[in-house]
Amino acid sequence: MFQLTRSVTWQALERLRDKTANDRIRDYFTSDPQRFEKMSLRVGGLFLDYSKHQVSDEVLAKLIELADHSALVQRRAQMFSGDIINVTENRPVLHTALRHLGDEPVYVDGEDVMPEITRTREQIKLFSEAVRSGEWKGYNGQRIKDVVNIGIGGSDLGPNMAVRALLKYRHPELHFHFVSNVDGTHIQKVLSRLDPATTLFIVSTKTFSTQETLLNAKTARRWFLENAGEDADVGAHFIAASTNRKAAMEFGIREENVFEFWAWVGGRYSMWSSIGLPIALSIGFEGFIELLEGAHEMDR
Repeated sequence: MFQLTRSVTWQALERLRDKTANDRIRDYFTSDPQRFEKMSLRVGGLFLDYSKHQVSDEVLAKLIELADHSALVQRRAQMFSGDIINVTENRPVLHTALRHLGDEPVYVDGEDVMPEITRTREQIKLFSEAVRSGEWKGYNGQRIKDVVNIGIGGSDLGPNMAVRALLKYRHPELHFHFVSNVDGTHIQKVLSRLDPATTLFIVSTKTFSTQETLLNAKTARRWFLENAGEDADVGAHFIAASTNRKAAMEFGIREENVFEFWAWVGGRYSMWSSIGLPIALSIGFEGFIELLEGAHEMDR
């Protein structure tokens, strides 16, 4: 296997590190008045300025050479093509397909996955619009006011970050809570402030077997049953983002409210999938699509 840190280019960079250790950034600008133009760019509404880093032209050239030696361009192409690059789990890594909005097919094991992605996207659209408009009702006919996302790792961090970052665009009548800590005091603190009749729970777990998530989900269901409805009412207040439809239904979630995603979606990138349901509920489906469009622009 290619050892990047043993390459000639890496060793050259180590020598350059020592050589440029005392360089001053202001001197870079003095010697090259075009440095800012050469080391900044705009893309996807973002402005990227790396001219203020302690990186000389020589260092930058060697970094690009290192990327070439590590086959970065080829590996990126493999990822976009659905090749197996997650060698640990022997899977593709295709979160980029989740934010692909064009008509071109994307293949995994010879099958175009875009129709499935499009169907799930439409499911997210219809559901998020129903909740935001008040069409979706709880067991006693009241509209949803609080959304609790139960997940851990990538099923929590991405949507939590996006909902908080885009708080300015949140639906004014919906409030969001994220439960990831297995310590029971966390979920109890959240539940103590909520009305079960107006609360929606999203159970986010790829396999529907993550112990921390299931423990919190069972706590939430028990709280709901003790304070409000019956078993038959669980379906109006619990939905799931999962690859395990059968287990979600056994929990009490209606089949049509299980939002699929796929084994080739890594946890840390899953916010672009149905794990991003809290985002669509918060900022609306159109806003969610804009988020996908921005990510797709960066992919290109």
